[in-house]
Amino acid sequence: MRRYETIFITHPELSEEEHSELQVKINSILAGLKGDLIKLDDWGIRKLTFDIRKNSRGHYFLMDYVANPDLVMELERNLRLNDRVLRFQTVRISDQVSPDAVKSMKETPGVEKAINMIERSEPPKEAEESGKIEPVEGKEEK
Repeated sequence: MRRYETIFITHPELSEEEHSELQVKINSILAGLKGDLIKLDDWGIRKLTFDIRKNSRGHYFLMDYVANPDLVMELERNLRLNDRVLRFQTVRISDQVSPDAVKSMKETPGVEKAINMIERSEPPKEAEESGKIEPVEGKEEK
């Protein structure tokens, strides 16, 4: 199984009932195809960079889950068919995730995210030593 993140934007004027219906639909897809939801973050209503279907605002959600590629295709198909969803994007985070790792991610999701962000933000040591990437020093004052 692989770890994925899906960000989707819904219509900004949806009620709590409609959001919960969408969440139930997503959970049923995950349960039906043996996926495992790690977390679902509600980022709230934000301004869009450009209008989508005459909407200048959208309600953002981030979903972190473990699944097979078939589940991702089915989830994206359902999001595409749902008129309430304005946009979505799925990104694969890692290739192989063990069941023990999923349990630990559910218990401490913030720690895993912080570790991944630290690893991604630093350039590899080999590239720095070979001279391809120069280390960043403090900014010079003018």
